[in-house]
Amino acid sequence: MASSLHARKIRTFLLSFELIVDIKMRTVFGFAGALLGLAAAACAAQGGLALKHLKGGVYVVEDGYYAKENSVVYVGAEHVTVVGATWTPDTARELARQIRAVTYKPIAEVVNPNYHPDRAGGNAYWKSIGARIVSTRQTADEMRRGWDEVVAFTRRGFPDYPALPVSLPDREHPGDFELQDGRIKAFHLGAAHTRDGIFIHFPQERVLYGNCILKQELGNLSYADLNEYPKTLERLKLSELDFDTVIAGHLDALHGPELIDHYQRLLKRQASDAAAERS
Repeated sequence: MASSLHARKIRTFLLSFELIVDIKMRTVFGFAGALLGLAAAACAAQGGLALKHLKGGVYVVEDGYYAKENSVVYVGAEHVTVVGATWTPDTARELARQIRAVTYKPIAEVVNPNYHPDRAGGNAYWKSIGARIVSTRQTADEMRRGWDEVVAFTRRGFPDYPALPVSLPDREHPGDFELQDGRIKAFHLGAAHTRDGIFIHFPQERVLYGNCILKQELGNLSYADLNEYPKTLERLKLSELDFDTVIAGHLDALHGPELIDHYQRLLKRQASDAAAERS
C-alpha cells in the first residue's frame, strides 16, 4: 500500500515537472519568435529587406533601402514571379537570397509595374540569373524615354543611389496581361502616380498590389497626373475586383480595400489646398 502511494506521488511529480518544462519551452520559443519578428521589422526600418508570407502563394517584400518600398513575390506551382525588381541589383540579389530560403523553384520572371527605379532598378541582376523582365509596352517606352532623368531625380534625393544604366524589359505586353496560368492579373486603368503604372491582382488569394498608386500618404507626386489620378481610382472601385487585402507600394505594406477611399481623400485635400493657394 505504501509502495503504491509512493509510486503515485512519483508519477504526479514527474507529470508536474513535464508540464512546467513544456510551459517554459513554449514561452522560450514564443519569445524567440517575437524577437525574430521585431528583428525583421527593425531591419526594414533601418534599411534592410524582409520577405514575409501573406497567404497562398503571395509573399510581401518590405524593402527599407532608400525610401521604403513594398514589392511582391509569388511562388507558383512550377516557378516564382517577382512583382517589382526592387531598387538596385544589390537589393535584388538580397531578395533572391531570401527567396531561396523559401523555395528552390526557379525565379522565372520579374514584373516592372512602372518604369521608376524602385520598380525596375534591380532588372540587371534578375536578367543575370536568367529571369525574364516583363512589363507593358507603355512602361518599356517610358523607360526608354525617361530612365536617365528619373535616375537623376532619385539621386538628388538619395545621393548614394547608383547611376544605373537602363535595363529594358525582355517581354513587352501591348496591354493587360496574365501570368502563372491566370493566378496573376496585371492591368492598367489610367494615369495616376505615373502614366504607365499598373495594378496586380491575385484572385485566388484575394490580394491587390497597389504599386506606387496606393499608399497611406500622398508621397511623391512629381510624375503624377493629378487630373486623372482620382478617375483611375474610381475605375478601380467600379471594377468590382474581389480582394480583401491591399499591398501598398510604400510605407506600411498591408491594408484593407478602404485604402482606396483614403487615398482619394488625400488627393481631394491636395487639390483643395492647391486651389486655395492659387486664389
